Amino acid sequence: MDPDAGIRKVSPSARVNLAGWLFVVFVVALVEVGVWLFGLDDVVPAPSATVRALATELRSGTLSGEIGTTLTSYTEGLALAILGGVALGIAVGSSRTFRDASAVLIEFLRPIPPITFIPLAILFFGLGIPMRRFVIAYAALWPILINTLYGVRASDRILHDVARVSRVTGVRRLVRVTLPSALPSIATGVRVSASIALLVGVTAEFVTGPDGIGAYMQKQQAAYRLPQMYAAILLTALLGYSINVLLRSAERRVVFWSAEERLARR
Repeated sequence: MDPDAGIRKVSPSARVNLAGWLFVVFVVALVEVGVWLFGLDDVVPAPSATVRALATELRSGTLSGEIGTTLTSYTEGLALAILGGVALGIAVGSSRTFRDASAVLIEFLRPIPPITFIPLAILFFGLGIPMRRFVIAYAALWPILINTLYGVRASDRILHDVARVSRVTGVRRLVRVTLPSALPSIATGVRVSASIALLVGVTAEFVTGPDGIGAYMQKQQAAYRLPQMYAAILLTALLGYSINVLLRSAERRVVFWSAEERLARR
């Protein structure tokens, strides 16, 4: 009989951050009391009013209809960033010549705020989803590219030597050695980019979009409907949190061999 049969470790993905959620409840209660105590509801709506507005707008379809628009440009832009970032990161990280040749261009483009490309994107793509997709892809590209680049460079040289001795070269070495070594860094880059992509996508909608969560937010601000505006902000936060949880859960299953995941299981 297995002596440890009655003792099962809880999977990290199954753990609930009770302290974190209790602190959220505490902060929400504090804000609720502060708003009513100091009469701030004409500037900041109470959390209860925001939640009621969110539920009402979702039930009526006014806000729920905007979610699909935002997620369409978001997923398409992030997918383009993942494809481009991983491909470029592997190419740059695998070749010192390519790395030296592209270093100046990468460091020149990387700090430029994505929002500054909106006028150029409007010129080429108009005001629809293609414009926002371009801006999102540009913003999300850099964390993935940089993390992939350094993940490739940090791969174990011994593994590459063993592969070379075993005559594993070209695409086979890329698939069997380089990618598995770089995957934890790539996964981290994707999670960082996922948050940036949502932030930039909603901002682009707020500035230019005729639809989407950001455009809804801008309309409510113009009408001074504060509970509805903050409901859209809350919805954006919930989407971002949910996406991060999903990506983190997928990362635990896909890159289970990484040092971080091994430590989490202890």
